[in-house]
Amino acid sequence: MKNRSFWVVVLALLVFAGSAAWAQGIPTGKLTGRVINEGAPLPGVLVSATSPNLQGTRTTTSSANGDYIFPSLPPGEYTVTFELEGLETSTRTVTLATAQTASLNVEMNVAAISEEIVVTGQLETISQGSEAAVTFSKTLVDELPVGRTVDDIVALSPGVSATGPGKNAGTGQASIVISGAPSFENLFLINGVVVNENIRGQANNLFIEDAIQETTTSSGAISAEYGRFTGGVVNVITKSGGNDFSGSLRSTLRNQDWTDTISEGARRKKAASTFVEAAPNDEIIPTYEATLGGPIWKDKLWFFLAGRTFDQEASNQTAAPTSVPYKQLTDEQRLEGKLTFSPTAKHTFIASYADIDRSEGGNSFGTILDERSLVTRELPQKLAAINYNGVLTENLYFTAQYNEREFSFVGSGAPTTDLIQGTLLIDRARGGARYWSPTFCGICRDEERDNTKLIAGYDSFEDIRAADNHQSGSDYRILGTTSIIRGSNIFPVFNNDGSTTIQFNPIFEETRGTSFKTNSFFVNDSWRVSDRLSLNLGLRFDQNDGANAQGRKVAKDSNVSPRLAATWDASGDGSFIINGGYGKYVAAIANSVGDSTSSAGAPATFQWRYAGPAINLGNPANPADSAAALTTLFNWFNSVGGANNTSFLTGVAIPGGNVVIEDSLNSPNAEEFTVGFSKQFSGRGIVRVTAVHRTFGDFYTTRGDLTTGTVTTPNGLVADRQVIENNDSAFEREYNGLQTQFQWRFGKKITVGGNWTLSKLEGNFDGENRNSGPVTGDLTYPEFKVASWNRPKGDLAADQRHKAAIYGVYRFFDNTHNALSVSLFQSFQTGLPYGAAQNVLVRGGTGAAAFDFSPVTGYRQRPTQVAYAFTAIDE
Repeated sequence: MKNRSFWVVVLALLVFAGSAAWAQGIPTGKLTGRVINEGAPLPGVLVSATSPNLQGTRTTTSSANGDYIFPSLPPGEYTVTFELEGLETSTRTVTLATAQTASLNVEMNVAAISEEIVVTGQLETISQGSEAAVTFSKTLVDELPVGRTVDDIVALSPGVSATGPGKNAGTGQASIVISGAPSFENLFLINGVVVNENIRGQANNLFIEDAIQETTTSSGAISAEYGRFTGGVVNVITKSGGNDFSGSLRSTLRNQDWTDTISEGARRKKAASTFVEAAPNDEIIPTYEATLGGPIWKDKLWFFLAGRTFDQEASNQTAAPTSVPYKQLTDEQRLEGKLTFSPTAKHTFIASYADIDRSEGGNSFGTILDERSLVTRELPQKLAAINYNGVLTENLYFTAQYNEREFSFVGSGAPTTDLIQGTLLIDRARGGARYWSPTFCGICRDEERDNTKLIAGYDSFEDIRAADNHQSGSDYRILGTTSIIRGSNIFPVFNNDGSTTIQFNPIFEETRGTSFKTNSFFVNDSWRVSDRLSLNLGLRFDQNDGANAQGRKVAKDSNVSPRLAATWDASGDGSFIINGGYGKYVAAIANSVGDSTSSAGAPATFQWRYAGPAINLGNPANPADSAAALTTLFNWFNSVGGANNTSFLTGVAIPGGNVVIEDSLNSPNAEEFTVGFSKQFSGRGIVRVTAVHRTFGDFYTTRGDLTTGTVTTPNGLVADRQVIENNDSAFEREYNGLQTQFQWRFGKKITVGGNWTLSKLEGNFDGENRNSGPVTGDLTYPEFKVASWNRPKGDLAADQRHKAAIYGVYRFFDNTHNALSVSLFQSFQTGLPYGAAQNVLVRGGTGAAAFDFSPVTGYRQRPTQVAYAFTAIDE
């Protein structure tokens, strides 16, 4: 019955379709409007659109109601001409932004001596339709003193905050949060191709800054064309060439010594310590970019090429007390190419390709103490896509696209699997600092993080990850008691009192590669109900089909996402528009969560207490080096049975053992209500205000209680069984935001713009962290926890109450051959919330930090600690 109802709704939308969209490929813009004469609709008007970004001329005629529509136009500045015998010809210029709808209404009068030409300007970069969106062109980004990467541009938008837990593990670079969603649930598209990284969902750098034409960020009331997100949609469009040859050369200069972000307090603390910081590399490092585009066949076939090269040497050093200086070397080349072919003005084929060769010398994982922990790794990326965009009738257009993206980690770990040379050493006394051998295995199988996408009447997306996650070259790591450091030389201390642990991380089953597919169908329909009221009705159907690295099905669900929006022309001339909408957004299954119960490619963990001869105890005059110490340790370990020993075994964890996905994971989702308005001021300025309310649901959780039972692991251990599933009752996440933006032109020389977001993100589910990306909510051992202190509600970690920016550009001159401008940019952000929490004992110990849960029985493994919040989650 559910399926039947769905297809009935789809059929109804198709029957009444006025401007139906059948697929989503390279994002385009839509131009609509109405032609009248003395207040009455004017049918039969010939409407023509031309642009430097359009091959040929697109034409249509106004309907019996005077309406016209250009459903699929590449973004850019357009000249639109309205012609009808007996009436004066009217010409307008309008800027069409990516993934936005521009409205252009015209009143035609009796023929005059000359045609009417009206310049409407470039205020259309701020959406006036139902969708809350803003577009930043390359011209404006170049004029402002801001960064030029995709993250830098997106962060300028209202409803966006750089408050996520981290773009990359182990770095301080925050990830992008849009309208309150977890940062891994945004959708990043470059020329319609998904470039999200598979684990943390951030945008891969498959772009060349000088090749970007414009970037559009949508934060609310988003069309049914887009799915697999609960946050926002970012559309990046690159240049395509044109009928004239054009190109650019750019050199961006950097110097590590020019950037100093240390606070005065930290500076004083450093000065008072014995820690010696490596001097920054005082060398000017250039980044070169070049672009070239033009016609192969005017109005038919264009080409565009771009390249970027970057070669950097930065200074760094190992952790104290060794503080050994070393160089971090980055060598990167990016290439991009695009061909655009239009046999007719209504049919366009685009082929694009991007390639990145990146080498990183001096790369490491975690806190390191020596240069042996450094590796040189490669991070190659490739992207290829082919797209067709066709206007089949005046009311129907169609897009087909296929693309593949590849991303690999090559040489990211130890260069040997030798038992001595490839074993990682960890100093427990120094917070887990690493030395002797790099983390992971650099000569084992390369990690692959890819995706493919096919669009042709429906949207099929596959998220693929293949990795055998070796934790060291030999699969062994030794958690040592401490170490002796003399200059840059490190000597391990292995005591036999239980403070040294031998850890073995074998992979019992090689990965087959994950396959998380989302098959989708959507339809959009736009109606003009009256002169002032327009409706947009959309419906999207998403079906998940996910298999983990063992090939076992872990996701088989489907969801229907309605998208409804209305716009009311309150002024009657398009200058004051009120809009509102309702939408449901459904995310894709997170790869890391869906694969978390698989044993394929995942390391097991066995730990033994070292009870052999004490090594380097008491700070001897001639301590044994790491190779000699490891030889002694493994000689003892092998003498007592090696990996088959059970006498000294202290811990076992086998992936796919006691944590399972029973039936199917469902996709997390968000429900949204929006209301707002946009106001134009005589073509000189525009203000848009949108209120966004979102509630999130179907959170990933791990449940383990007295009803989930036990399981016998492959090594014979009986363990408490835990289930990864979805939950709406124990966790909450809610976003309320007022997203404001404006732009004003003072003549031709001065432009002022900016935005302000007032928002509140609250609940009790952050759902992600810096190292793992998405994580599950903890619903294990509920008898040992009370919700009020274990998962209290409050402001979430990504909450930023106020975020504002204002800019001004003064153009001294801007003509065909020369331009000179100066600009100012000021941003304001309030601080992030924080709370007071720690783990407390649930058995053993005395005092305020211990709880007595001794009456609770029935579990094979009782927790020793639980999280206790002394305040609201982030009060």
